[in-house]
Amino acid sequence: MTTQRAYSHPVEYLTLQEAAERYRVSVMTLRRRIRTGELPAVRSGPRLIRIPAPALDAMFTEVPNSTFWGS
Repeated sequence: MTTQRAYSHPVEYLTLQEAAERYRVSVMTLRRRIRTGELPAVRSGPRLIRIPAPALDAMFTEVPNSTFWGS
């Protein structure tokens, strides 16, 4: 996990494995989303792929359920 000051606030970048574990999806799911352009990613060297955490947060949003509305 690394951070970079590309914007006015630090951005956390995750490896594919870290992102997959955090959101309980497979690495292949993340690779497919990157390939289709749904998920932005950056290359750090010839083999290392990093995903900005805010992009993951935007992609994987909570689905409201009955407890969400306070029923």
